[in-house]
Amino acid sequence: MTARRVLLTGAASLAGAEVLRALGESADYKSAVQLLLPSDDAIRNRQLQSLESYLGTAWPSVTVVTGDPHLPRFGLSVKAWEEFANSFDVGIHCFQRDVLDGDIERARRANLLPVENWIHLLDRNHALRLHHLSTAFIGGTRRGLLTEFDLDCGQGFHNAWERSKFEAELRLRESRVSDRVTIYRPSHLLGRSDTGAAFQFSGSYSLLATLAASKVLPGDGRARIDFIPSDYVASSIVSLMLRDATGTFHLATGWFESLTVKKAATIAKDGRGALLLPRALAWPLRLAGSSSAGHLAERDLAFTSARDLLNVGPVFDTYLADRALDTKRPQPEEWLPVVLRAAQAKQWQTPAVEPDLPAEAAPQARVETLRTHEPLGERRFHQIGDVNVAYRDVGQGEPVVFMHGFAGAHAWDGVVERIATRRRALIVETLGISETSAPASADFGLPAQAARVRGLLSALDIPTAHVVGNDTGGVIAQFFAVRWPQLVRSLTLSDCDAHGTWPPKQVALIAKLMAIPGGTWAISSFMKIPAVARSPLGLGDMVYDKKLLTDERLSRYIETVAGSSERRMRLKRFFRSFDKDDLATMNQFLSELHVPTMIVWGAENKYWSPSWARELYDAIPGARRLELIPFAGISCHEERPDVFAKVLGEFLDQIESESAVTTAAARAL
Repeated sequence: MTARRVLLTGAASLAGAEVLRALGESADYKSAVQLLLPSDDAIRNRQLQSLESYLGTAWPSVTVVTGDPHLPRFGLSVKAWEEFANSFDVGIHCFQRDVLDGDIERARRANLLPVENWIHLLDRNHALRLHHLSTAFIGGTRRGLLTEFDLDCGQGFHNAWERSKFEAELRLRESRVSDRVTIYRPSHLLGRSDTGAAFQFSGSYSLLATLAASKVLPGDGRARIDFIPSDYVASSIVSLMLRDATGTFHLATGWFESLTVKKAATIAKDGRGALLLPRALAWPLRLAGSSSAGHLAERDLAFTSARDLLNVGPVFDTYLADRALDTKRPQPEEWLPVVLRAAQAKQWQTPAVEPDLPAEAAPQARVETLRTHEPLGERRFHQIGDVNVAYRDVGQGEPVVFMHGFAGAHAWDGVVERIATRRRALIVETLGISETSAPASADFGLPAQAARVRGLLSALDIPTAHVVGNDTGGVIAQFFAVRWPQLVRSLTLSDCDAHGTWPPKQVALIAKLMAIPGGTWAISSFMKIPAVARSPLGLGDMVYDKKLLTDERLSRYIETVAGSSERRMRLKRFFRSFDKDDLATMNQFLSELHVPTMIVWGAENKYWSPSWARELYDAIPGARRLELIPFAGISCHEERPDVFAKVLGEFLDQIESESAVTTAAARAL
């Protein structure tokens, strides 16, 4: 048999490390394994060193691919992604966040976003099969039998992990590539059955640590708790992979062989056990929380996990797994004490290497990308009619015009400094929310704003340009493109209105308040209160990472639009200029727009969800690419300038390359 090539995500995790060991012990996979590991050198090296130390002689020959499972295409370029898609035959997805808390957004980023990448990979490589590590706890609050055929059975969920894993599995099942996805649902995953060793004390170890440390717990002693060793799960996955098994498999102990909660608690506390209180009587315990050996879980989280998981829940049927597997499941009475002794010997200390990319470190990394110095380039002015248009002109080469929204023109600086290394970038400032000035009689409407951009390009002798717009700048870019498509080499739209109510409800409300005498001054004064500015009522939803809203940044936002009476009046005229008929007309022309277009959206946009991005993508015949940027809101270009500039640069390269080929062919004729 020809050795099959494997890509493994989440190798640096409890399950992933054991899967890697099992691959190393298989002749079919021993020397053809790729690992997707973080791009950060320090983190990647720590994970590799930990894996090599843990696996010892079982360490297989591997090739490392660097990337981020959260990012579109794992953060790879379009060309690298296409090559990557055909570099392996089997995918094993172990990457996940398995913390049993209520942070649904974080859980979805870790457990749902990578699934979209896998669906795209399966689309591009029709010989590829995905083996996806889910969990038996997608059963959530269901009571009674949960079969391997069940998924959506009206259950609720105890925590964000259960819900996000359910949603990920549902997405795979409903996708067009579902026939090439095999799903594995382990129960409470712990260390190896022979030695008790574990790559790290994550996931269900916090529940086991609570059983080991607490004297009183919420729980039903007669309920069942289903622990399973990680080596059994890993060997089962690799065995079923070798057989090209299809379907869903419960890798669990099952009803008859699983332990009662009372028995498990007795084993965990060396025969003493814990006093188990019914849920109705246990609520006072929450005031102090529950103990957790090695402090693997905060006291409140330890209590809620025990309350939810030590009572009657789903029973995992293992019919399909039992039919497909030859290996016998180890008995929990025999191996659970071994796992406990191994954890106690290491004092329940979790290794430094985390199973997923460092989510806590990510916001800090984003903070470091923020510009704290003066805006990029010197501000210039050009008179277009009765308006003195402010703009900045940076770099040399093919011109790229940037239009901004309420984040301000400076929000483009991080992207522009990257793009301007090879191209000419013009940041045009929008009348009403910038330094562009005009008399009260000027037209503040968005079609007029687009016409001034046209006038500026003509004055600067720029015949065609790539056009990029965010927020209201994205709407202006749409007006520009449908009015002068012959001037637009490409169009990139980010987090802007798309066939929705215009003006947006928030803007319409502010416009009404500004119509009241003194309303504009009151709103701007209210916004200068830091707590208000950082709240959803102010600028809090502009970004995903609230750490970005520093005092300096908030001051710059507010100063730009409301720092003086003149600016407040311009802001008022801008808000009151929005006309729903303008957008309705423009939307009709969008359906005839064949300009090459890319849609880039912040995955955490609180104003316009990513579904709006899809609507805009479907509305424009020339739309080619749709990119979601995780960990970013409506101002995704400011939060993640590195990612935005990367996808924008790739898109512009593609358009310019196609243009060069067309020009060369025309000359040849």
